[in-house]
Amino acid sequence: MESDRAPGALAKVLEDVAAEREAQDRMWGLQEFPDGSGPEFTERAEEAKRECAAASSQGRLTWRHILAEEFFEALAESDPGCLRTELVQTAAVAVKWIQSLDRRNGTAGHPIKEGGGHTEKLVRDRIPEIIRAAGRLPETRVAGPDEHGALLRAKLYEEAGEYAASGDPAELSDLLEVVHALAALHGITPVELEERRAAKAAERGGFSDRLVLRLPR
Repeated sequence: MESDRAPGALAKVLEDVAAEREAQDRMWGLQEFPDGSGPEFTERAEEAKRECAAASSQGRLTWRHILAEEFFEALAESDPGCLRTELVQTAAVAVKWIQSLDRRNGTAGHPIKEGGGHTEKLVRDRIPEIIRAAGRLPETRVAGPDEHGALLRAKLYEEAGEYAASGDPAELSDLLEVVHALAALHGITPVELEERRAAKAAERGGFSDRLVLRLPR
């Protein structure tokens, strides 16, 4: 049975990938961006597929052909479920390529890049004032209009995660503040948001009955 540390072993590659992801989080924190994918990449995906098929029929298929086909198929997707499927397939091919490299060249240690980045997150408007009052100098910048929504979505995950981890109801006020800020991006006031919530509750109900739906397998 192949050792988990042997050249080309899946466990070693996944360990390196996990270590790299942890390093990215330490450097940059939680990041949230638009997907940027969609039908405009369909022709490029078809081209990559043709290139892969041609290389295979001519006996010159490379990992580059295979990964490019998977990558551009992912870029051509806009449905979240389909995009996720294609990204998983792309990641799996990349992992398989690394395994092939390791078998041919031996397993190399993966150098983790530490430092050099600036972890950033959106904060409440008075946080710099509070930091200065504590005798420290905050380093801040103003987010651009295009990135504001992405930073707010990242903040939404952060606040939801803090509540999920602690169960502290005080965290819900932070979560609600982010929800209101996101609604404002769409031109929706807190009053209008509550009206929409109430309308949907009247139509579909709330969660007070603790109902759990069993989904078909």
